[in-house]
Amino acid sequence: MTDSATQSWPEGVVDRYERPLLAYACRMFGGDWSAAQDAVQETFLRLCRADREAIEPRLAAWLFSVCRSRVIDMQRVKTATPIGVDHVNFADPSPDVAQAVCDAEQQEQLNECLTKLSPRQQEVLRLRLGAGLSYREIAEVTGMTTSNVGFHLHEAVRNIRQILAT
Repeated sequence: MTDSATQSWPEGVVDRYERPLLAYACRMFGGDWSAAQDAVQETFLRLCRADREAIEPRLAAWLFSVCRSRVIDMQRVKTATPIGVDHVNFADPSPDVAQAVCDAEQQEQLNECLTKLSPRQQEVLRLRLGAGLSYREIAEVTGMTTSNVGFHLHEAVRNIRQILAT
């Protein structure tokens, strides 16, 4: 790792956002890790060409928006791939086996619930919970209004509760 004092702005952005963007793109590609890497790489190349002052105040939303656009463009070029809810696992340096089994079971149950949601609900949940974006940032990425984002998140949570209750 480089020292933060000597690290350039793009390097800092890559360090902070590479993993969340990869996870987001990989889910959009239905688990295609290679395509996700290509989309994220193009996102960071566009970051290097962008006006820092113009995008820095809304950096997260800008990055996820560019990545989302790139994924959609790539999906249009090749055969359409439905948005999947596959879980991208990053290795834990010291995993607890019992906890890992419980986590895997819970993740499998959650993935099953997510497949029953609409693609729009899946996307806003990924952006909110997976990427940690605000409602405003999600609205910028998806082109929805902030209130529409809130509606879809509320409906997604309500639907998951109903599914788990059955």
